[in-house]
Amino acid sequence: MKLGIREIAFLLVLAAIPVAAWFFVFEPRNQDIEQSRQEIAKMETTLLRLDQLTDEVGDVREAISEAEVRLADFRQNIPDADEVDDMLAEIHRIGERNSLSIASIRALKQTEEQGYAEIPLSMDIEGQFKGLYRFLIDLERLPRIIRVQDLELERNMVESRGRHVKEEIVHGLIDASMTLVIYCEGAREGDA
Repeated sequence: MKLGIREIAFLLVLAAIPVAAWFFVFEPRNQDIEQSRQEIAKMETTLLRLDQLTDEVGDVREAISEAEVRLADFRQNIPDADEVDDMLAEIHRIGERNSLSIASIRALKQTEEQGYAEIPLSMDIEGQFKGLYRFLIDLERLPRIIRVQDLELERNMVESRGRHVKEEIVHGLIDASMTLVIYCEGAREGDA
């Protein structure tokens, strides 16, 4: 068989078709497939990260619900502003029960924090040291939160000398001044 120019051209065109198909069809398709694989890998990585964040959000929600429960428990120990008068009456009863004379109670400047108010009260008390000690213990045992600040004690030498209470000689009369801070619910951030 004799190959002429026409047969050689035919064979070259026949050989060029698969080579052209490789460069113009298969190679671009392979590049698209590789790009798609990279995008899928990025999406899988993003999906894994989103799963981790979803788990963390669940943990945060659980922590928030626990904090809300603790806040509700804390608020039970803080009286409303209406109950502060009842707290003052209870403090006065505790003083009388411990044989103390409450000389004065003065309200100082009230401060408001996040959801609660602090009401400081300046108190002057006279009586025996044991009574004051029991008074402080009884204050501590109250279900409400009260803080004692600036406690100053001074022995009352004039009243202590030779005084008889219930047929006992009194040696421990003192004058005490203190600041009691009563915590109560104030205006919450959502209230207006």
